Amino acid sequence: MRTLIQGGWVVGYDGGGHTLIPDGCVVFERDRILHVGRAFDGAIDRRIDAAGKLVSPGFVNCHLHAATTATQSVFLDGLKTDYFGSNFLGYAVPRRGTAPPRAGDRAEVAGVYGMWSALRAGATTILDVGTMPGGPDAFTRTVGELGVRAYLGPGFRSASYVFDGSRVAWEWNEEQGRAGLEGAVAYAKAHDGAHQGRIRAMLYPGQMDTCSLDLLRETRRRADELGLPVQLHAAMNLREFHRIVEQHGQTPIALLHAIGFLKERTGLGHCLFHNAHSWCHYPYGDDLGLLADSGATVVHAPYKYAKMGIVLESFERYRARGINLALGTDTYPQDMVHEMRWAGLACRIADQSFRVGAARDVFDAATLGGARFLGRDDLGRLAPGAKADVIVVDLLQMHYGAVHDPIKALVELGSGRDVETVIVDGEVLVEGGRAMRVDERALLAAVQAEGERLWKAVPGWHWSGKTLDEIAPPSYPIRG
Repeated sequence: MRTLIQGGWVVGYDGGGHTLIPDGCVVFERDRILHVGRAFDGAIDRRIDAAGKLVSPGFVNCHLHAATTATQSVFLDGLKTDYFGSNFLGYAVPRRGTAPPRAGDRAEVAGVYGMWSALRAGATTILDVGTMPGGPDAFTRTVGELGVRAYLGPGFRSASYVFDGSRVAWEWNEEQGRAGLEGAVAYAKAHDGAHQGRIRAMLYPGQMDTCSLDLLRETRRRADELGLPVQLHAAMNLREFHRIVEQHGQTPIALLHAIGFLKERTGLGHCLFHNAHSWCHYPYGDDLGLLADSGATVVHAPYKYAKMGIVLESFERYRARGINLALGTDTYPQDMVHEMRWAGLACRIADQSFRVGAARDVFDAATLGGARFLGRDDLGRLAPGAKADVIVVDLLQMHYGAVHDPIKALVELGSGRDVETVIVDGEVLVEGGRAMRVDERALLAAVQAEGERLWKAVPGWHWSGKTLDEIAPPSYPIRG
């Protein structure tokens, strides 16, 4: 069936970058775009009216933990001061001898919520970073049935975090790491290309401080052998930075470069703490130069760090050095419009300049940057031959006012809630604000119930043994 999306601002692509086409149109048939321009004279079977709206390529959300939702955000104000930017320790790491807090996650609740909420906010390609709630098979089947485009794979690592009293420790098991890598390779061989090619595989070693150098080298070898992208949490917090410098005499980025890990189609999740970051006080070397020369991608999740008072230093400096930048939501909310705004604002704060963090630059990161990381010239753009992954954003709302530049309006004023239509591989998954494959009311009720269960279980695994309200008291006293 041939579909015409007519009217509004169309974000076209001219081979070198995005362009804006006022009162334009997009035509797609099955899973491919046929035409992008001002008019189309051919036969069509269906018309979508986008007059006054924004017709955009779907976003590429390059870093998402599907099971980590609002149930974790309540921990933020109860974090210990010695986490130094590793806030996940507060809600994801158990005390020794207890089960991990998310051990009971189910694909049909946690997995669906994480992936669908990201898609609902305009992400048509989503990378779950090795979490896979419900297990690899159940999660893959669930994601495939949702209709999203996803890069998936089980995470693996040489060590696990555990709390001994109030102190975090690393529990090493190299054999477990090797077995995890073999499991991830087997997953890739079994599932890469599943669900009409919408499911693709990646390799996800855990965090740099939980992976031995041997495991990282072998991951690099297997990724190259199989032609798979790879993503690693690296340079993600100050604890990791100092631990790696102390153990190896190099920064995390320099060490990854030294072992040959940094290449194209390699993403570094977060990658804030380079040698010149103000928190590191380590003026030795040129980490940004190493990143630029390698062709690796920095996957930036600005809101996660803004909540901790930390900013990337800076989005503009990385760009100026020629480093490819992509965006991800990491935890919650799974809203790429929200992340674009935070990426721009945090950049301006870091550089103390209003002339950086431009809307076009963060929009490029949310589309073309993610596609470049994945080695895909058919994603993140609207052009003949590209995948029919398209979103329509309703700009005809009071909070936009008069729209002169739709990209600036979206980044400065919009949110994922303004996305009214989502099309993936030519299939309409959200139309006019209505979900086509998910009962959103039932899903929210299930997520609330799951949150209540997790919150009650906090004393059983948290290092303090306290209740959630003792760890993170309510904003105001609860009466009645």
